[in-house]
Amino acid sequence: MTRIVFYLFLSTLFIGCANYQPVETVQDKKEAFNQKIEDTCRSEYANQNYESLAYGQLTVYKPTAFKKLDSIYTIKKEYLDNNDLRGWQKSGIEEQIPSYRAAAQEEIDQVQYEIEHLFKTKKDESSFTIHHAFFLFDYEEKLINITPFYNYNLPNSYEEIYYDYQFEFHFITERDLYISTEESNFINFLKQREIDLIGDEALQPFMEHAMSLMKTAKKVGSVDFSRITQQLAIDQFKKINTAVTIHKLNDLYVVEDDGNVVAYELTIEWENDLGQEKSSKFTFSPYLELIDLETSLM
Repeated sequence: MTRIVFYLFLSTLFIGCANYQPVETVQDKKEAFNQKIEDTCRSEYANQNYESLAYGQLTVYKPTAFKKLDSIYTIKKEYLDNNDLRGWQKSGIEEQIPSYRAAAQEEIDQVQYEIEHLFKTKKDESSFTIHHAFFLFDYEEKLINITPFYNYNLPNSYEEIYYDYQFEFHFITERDLYISTEESNFINFLKQREIDLIGDEALQPFMEHAMSLMKTAKKVGSVDFSRITQQLAIDQFKKINTAVTIHKLNDLYVVEDDGNVVAYELTIEWENDLGQEKSSKFTFSPYLELIDLETSLM
C-alpha cells in the first residue's frame, strides 16, 4: 500500500464514510490522543514522576483511496467557494462521490495517526530525563506502537533553566518579562544544534553544555557572545589554585572559513601571585564550547 502523509488540518478526514463517524473537531481528536498517550506514559513510567511537556503536530497516514476522495471534495469546495453551482452540476463529479466513498471505506483499516510527544521523567533527586517519542494509533484510535526518537539526561540543577529553554521564556533576569528577540534567537540557535545532533552520541554532552551556557548568560545578564565568553574564561581562572590579577580582556575574535564561523578566540592578559605576566588564548567552538587553551609568558 502506498502511504501518503497528510496533515489533518488540510482536509476533512473520512468525509461521508457511512460506517465511520469522526470526532467533531481536530482539536477534540488531538486532545483524545493526548489523553491516551499520557495515561500510557503514567503507567509505563510509574514512580518516575512522569510529566507531559509538549506534543508535535498530528499526522494522518491515509491510503490512496482517501487521497482521491479528498481531491474530489477539494474540487467541490472550489466550485462552492466561487458560487459556481452550475459549473459544479455540469462537472458530473457529484455523481462520482458515492463510488469514491465506497473505495475509501474499503481501505479505512489502513488509516493511521501519529503524534510526537515530549515528556520528562525523574527517577531520583540527582537527574531527570527528557524523552522524545512517536505514538502511532490505528483507525480505531487504539495505540499500536511507540517509537522512541531520542532522549538525554540532565542534572536536577538544570531543571528550571531547561523549562526556559524548551518553552522559550525570558531567562537572563529574574524579572517577569516577555522573552526578547535576542534571547529567542539564542535559544533557537542551541535548539538547531540539538536537532542536528539527534542520533549522535555528542547530543548528551551538548545538552549539558547548552544548559550551562544559558546559566552563564543568566549570570552576566546577556546573550552577547563577548560577555559570555569572558565569563567562561574567568570561570576557568577560578579553577587555578592561586591569586590571579586580570590586566586586559581583549575583544572576541571571530574565526571564519568561507564566511562560516568556525571558532571564537579570546585573549586575556593576566598576572599570577608570583608576579609573572602571562597571556592566555581561549578558543571556543561556534557553540561556545571551550576546545583549546594556550597560555604563555609575556
